[in-house]
Amino acid sequence: MENNTPVSISELTKRLKSVVEYEFKFVFAEGEISNFKLHSPKGNMYFVLKDDSSSINAVMWNTQNTKLNFQPKDGLKVIIKGRITIWDARGTYQIDVWEMMQSGLGDLQLAFEKLKEKLKSEGLFDESHKKPLPQFPKNVAIITSETGAVIKDFIRVSEKRFPLINLILIPAAMQGEGAAKTVINALKTANNPDLKIDVICIARGGGSIEDLWEFNNENLAREIFKSEVPVVSAIGHETDFTIADFVADKRAPTPSAAAEIILPDKNDYLERLNRFQYLINNLGIRKINNLTSNLTYIQNNYFFRKPLDTLNNFKINLDEFEDELLKLPVTKINNLNTELNYIEKIFFNLSPENNLKRGYSIIKKGDEYISSAKKLNLFDKITIKFKDGSKDAEVTK
Repeated sequence: MENNTPVSISELTKRLKSVVEYEFKFVFAEGEISNFKLHSPKGNMYFVLKDDSSSINAVMWNTQNTKLNFQPKDGLKVIIKGRITIWDARGTYQIDVWEMMQSGLGDLQLAFEKLKEKLKSEGLFDESHKKPLPQFPKNVAIITSETGAVIKDFIRVSEKRFPLINLILIPAAMQGEGAAKTVINALKTANNPDLKIDVICIARGGGSIEDLWEFNNENLAREIFKSEVPVVSAIGHETDFTIADFVADKRAPTPSAAAEIILPDKNDYLERLNRFQYLINNLGIRKINNLTSNLTYIQNNYFFRKPLDTLNNFKINLDEFEDELLKLPVTKINNLNTELNYIEKIFFNLSPENNLKRGYSIIKKGDEYISSAKKLNLFDKITIKFKDGSKDAEVTK
């Protein structure tokens, strides 16, 4: 449109979309539902929001409307939170609804939404700030009423799941004016390093929005956020949400569920140990059986039996020779002794040690005796044994 140059409708729509969506990043409005349609099977909700003089199209996608705890319908007055978008194809604008609640809940609900949006924009609800819960906590602090049923439920679940846990009750008021301050003090106590608390659980039963209102306290939310110890909130019933739930590291739908989230189940780990023991036992038995089979194979192998067989044969030969000796006359025995002495002298004269005394020498290359010059190469290292010792040498020619 600059310099009187016309633009296409698409371009004009894009510019309007950019301006509107930039200007209205977030809207919080109240109106009456009309022309309500639930698109099946996707589950998207299409409707019109109107008051006495104006109306605007709205849509709530199935990814958002599953969180609703009531059924929208024509004529129902609601409060919505969302953003303005422009549908390019038709050039019409609508509200993309993120959250919706029934109107008439009064100033408390409006204050709740205002504080929720404020803290969310500051990042107090971001997942990046959520601290993980320890797998095996030793000391768990329970912030609740000392006379309520919550602590009894928590003890009952802990005895069933993980009786080794050390539960520390830090009493606090769970409703009424000033209750938030007592919970803040309890949080400060639980963060005392001397107590060595591993997890903090803030818990109370269900109630109306008025009963739970102290848990929508901004100071309490900030105290939970800055806690060094992970905080689990278990406030109200499953459909009840407070600011404390959003800022806590973990939210549980009920106090009993909080105990199950915090405490490991001993039965699961006992089962794992049993499976591990079974595997170890089987592995050990298989290993022993394999070793036994290998030893049996070695024992039965011919090469390992050969020395024993040789020794047994030698014993048999000795026995036979002894029998023959006993049968010979004395003269033959003497003759035999003479022959043996003669043979012994021959062996002595032929022995290497005797040859060394006569001036001969023995040459070895490593463990090999050298009987021929052909077995030696240039620069081979050799050992020459004489009658009075040995000398190392090298073949140089």
